[in-house]
Amino acid sequence: MRIFLFLLLSLSIWSCTTVEVTKEVIKVTNTITDQVKERIPKKEIEKEDALDEILEELEEKEIEEEIEIIEETQEEEKNIVASQQKLAEINFIGKTENQIQNLLGEPELSRIDGAVYTTRYNSDNCRLFLFFNQNIENKRVEYFELRNVKAELLNSKQSLEQCYREFNLIN
Repeated sequence: MRIFLFLLLSLSIWSCTTVEVTKEVIKVTNTITDQVKERIPKKEIEKEDALDEILEELEEKEIEEEIEIIEETQEEEKNIVASQQKLAEINFIGKTENQIQNLLGEPELSRIDGAVYTTRYNSDNCRLFLFFNQNIENKRVEYFELRNVKAELLNSKQSLEQCYREFNLIN
């Protein structure tokens, strides 16, 4: 019986020390893990933040450059359309949809986009775009433009005349 008590006592002591050691090891491991986690993410976060800032700056510069290019292109196109309409031998502005169809026939393309009704007539080398106000009962052309097959605005009197010839509007 003494042996049994001795074994029981030694087993309980041994298990208690094992539990205490295990608890201490877990505490130390958690402390080290926490300290490592605190240090590593801070460096990574700082690097990521710096990279994000650089990327944002680059994106802002690219956007600004693209906006400038778009504004310049729009201004050029406005000037071309204005000169195109001055050079136009035939002005479509104010003509009704029926007058246009009597003159040119059915359009190759027509579409409604919000309050704008658009028709397009094609020839071999140019496209005529006519824009109407969809909200008006008797639609009249409010804007028109002539473009080549590459969608570039025609900007010379010669190219405009060639386009009119292709639509059989002049001889």
